[in-house]
Amino acid sequence: MKRISNFLCQYLPPSLPFLGALGLWLGLTLIGIPRYILPTPVAVVEELLNSDWKWFQQIYVTLQEILGGYLLSITVGILFGIVVAWNDLLRRTFMPAIIFLNGIPKVAAAPIVLVWFGFGKVPNIFMAFLVSFFPILLNTSRGLAEVPNEMIELARTFNIPKWKRFLKIRIPYSLPYIFTGLKLSAIMAVIGAIVGEFVASESGLAALILQAQAYVSTDAMIGALLWISVITMSLYGLVSLVERYLMPWTRYGEEEIS
Repeated sequence: MKRISNFLCQYLPPSLPFLGALGLWLGLTLIGIPRYILPTPVAVVEELLNSDWKWFQQIYVTLQEILGGYLLSITVGILFGIVVAWNDLLRRTFMPAIIFLNGIPKVAAAPIVLVWFGFGKVPNIFMAFLVSFFPILLNTSRGLAEVPNEMIELARTFNIPKWKRFLKIRIPYSLPYIFTGLKLSAIMAVIGAIVGEFVASESGLAALILQAQAYVSTDAMIGALLWISVITMSLYGLVSLVERYLMPWTRYGEEEIS
């Protein structure tokens, strides 16, 4: 009984919003709303099993674009975060240009990206990177700058070189900030890839939505949206698992609070 109670306490609360949304969805379909406006959950499931839409192929293409852009944003974001935090001159040199680049509306930039890279996965990977790298950069540089001065002064007292202070003190201390950026960027990478597919793509979940729209297949569109949400949650959950592995002390802190 205790195991069942612990299981319910852990998994029931986060399930309630989804169960409530499903109940509301079912309720709305029972009052006579036409299927082309709001199909039933059963109709959506049936459409998800429809091989004509080539679901696995579309999901695979979108996953490649999301992961490609996200991994690129992690690499560039963390490296540039370290660069701008290395000293004040580098920060004042690069940050205005980075903020200027991030201020460009990504939807408006998508046609230009298409002209540069053409059709295919590459422009969508670049869009995912363009949307998602800034939170990683900003949180990394912020975390590296938030190390207490007492720790840095103590390291200087022992003549520890600057690169080792970064490696042994600043980077471990900044991990909570970095993972905050990684979680935000996990969501934004999905948005960037989907925006790229909407502008010009012959495959992927966003392209499938456009095809389904042409056939007024609302159930297929909702199914694609559900898959996009599943991918987003899975990527976010994966980052959270890595965070718990690299920062086990946060888990112990949560247990003490609870």
